[in-house]
Amino acid sequence: MNGFLVSARKYRPLRWTDVIGQDHITQTLKNSLARNQVAHAFLFCGPRGVGKTTCARIMARVLNCENPTPDWEPCNQCKTCQAFQENNSFNIFEIDAASNNSVEDFRNLAEQVRYQPQYGRYKIYIIDEVHMLSQAAFNAFLKTLEEPPPFAKFILATTERHKIIPTILSRCQVYDFRRIAIKDIVYQLEIICKEESLQAEPEALYLIAQKADGAMRDALSIFDRIRSYSEHQITYQAVLENLNILDYDYYFRFFNAFLSEDTNQALIICDQVIRLGFDPEIILEGLAEHSRNLLVSKIGEGAKLFEGSEQLRDRYLQQAQASTQSFLLSALDMLGEAEVNISKTRNKRLQFEILLAKLSKFQRRIAQESEDIMSTHIKSTKSAETKNFQITIPSAKKKNEEEQIISDETPRVTVKPPSKDIVSSSASAIPKLASLDSVRKKISEDEKEKAASRIPLNQENFSSFWQEILMRQKSKTLQEYMKNVEWKIGVDEILIMTSGVLANESIRNELRLEEEINNRFAGERITLRVEINPELAQREEQNKPKKLLSAREKWDHLIAINPALEELKKKLDLKVDED
Repeated sequence: MNGFLVSARKYRPLRWTDVIGQDHITQTLKNSLARNQVAHAFLFCGPRGVGKTTCARIMARVLNCENPTPDWEPCNQCKTCQAFQENNSFNIFEIDAASNNSVEDFRNLAEQVRYQPQYGRYKIYIIDEVHMLSQAAFNAFLKTLEEPPPFAKFILATTERHKIIPTILSRCQVYDFRRIAIKDIVYQLEIICKEESLQAEPEALYLIAQKADGAMRDALSIFDRIRSYSEHQITYQAVLENLNILDYDYYFRFFNAFLSEDTNQALIICDQVIRLGFDPEIILEGLAEHSRNLLVSKIGEGAKLFEGSEQLRDRYLQQAQASTQSFLLSALDMLGEAEVNISKTRNKRLQFEILLAKLSKFQRRIAQESEDIMSTHIKSTKSAETKNFQITIPSAKKKNEEEQIISDETPRVTVKPPSKDIVSSSASAIPKLASLDSVRKKISEDEKEKAASRIPLNQENFSSFWQEILMRQKSKTLQEYMKNVEWKIGVDEILIMTSGVLANESIRNELRLEEEINNRFAGERITLRVEINPELAQREEQNKPKKLLSAREKWDHLIAINPALEELKKKLDLKVDED
């Protein structure tokens, strides 16, 4: 019992060729080793369980290996390789930054880096979860990372690259690890089953790979769990029971009910699934995934996007042929909206059953909408054809001799074909654009009408116009200022003498005075000129209401005229009101 080793450790890759799903990383590192262009610092980023620390260990072994292979694999036989495998290496150090994240830890590391390795060419530091370092620890590590001794190499690993400070990132070669594809996880699980002499159903391995969500370590943990339950055979049913996953068959049955418009069957299946202990939100997620698989199976080359066994793929292809693309897209849309809304309601089952009823009747609704669209199209086509043909009933006296005579009193119906000018009913409905000459003529006529409506510019007419402008002003202050202006009328020019307010160009633009003058009075172009009249300004200043002085201001004014009043105030002990 003490000799048991979990699969994640037992089958941990020891060579580059054993690494699954990270070919872009392994090939780049092997090329740098072959060209002797190995950086002093690496940063491995990516999700959990995808091989970051594994690749860091292989890289460390290759750098210190005494007899690397021609394709730069570690020999795993020399003293340094064996020492590392037995955790006795004095040149390769693994540091967990989650528990060694203080500034003192990295000050000690900076001291240790200065000493040469006891055995081998390099001292290699693998720092896992480096994003957990404190700000002070990052700063203490920065100088060491920037200019390490030639025999020191650093390999940092993290799942949260965004937490690494930019000064650390700029000093490392950054490698981004990908999630491992389902087919690669299944391939590795098949190899392990062969090594362990286990029988496994393909659907069971695909289900484990999907549940792992791209992490090989998670897949191996699930694999060990299922293996303990089912002994020498890993079955699809065993995976379902242990991982609490709803069987694919229920989703196929749901969609068969939708396609056959059997609402009762859909509700019965819903009751069965809920009795098994599955929450409506889990079922919704599964139905959305099933809709997606049906859609990609229906779109020609899109079948390559489906990840599953061949047997399961055939079932999806068969059901996809019975579905329409519009139905699947609409189902995806409704399921996605329901996933958002169902979390906000108390009675989740009721909302889920309403959704099932809608999906069961959705095929009929699509067919009805198609019929309505077709019917509308046929009616519009017939209407257009009727408009494009002319029916005439000529009198019997005007019959053509070449036509067959039925009766002198019988009217004849002749159908004239549409003229060549009529291209189509839709084209005849489009209004014709006016010609340039007609547009110019229309503009010219409008200008003439405006010119005819204008009145002569004289003192009387402009006085009436100015009164209209005053009456329209909502601002009483502006109205008072405009009452006091003086104007002079010249040839195609009006001079307004003002106290200063109308001299403001923005106010004149807001009033649109020049535009209104040109629209009202006859002439080529009347310009408006504004000048400030000092006399008007002085007059307005004099007409302003006098300022009321406080008691203190009045007393100060009296003191300024007769300073002896201050001495009188002191003698009589008088006080001045502050109001």
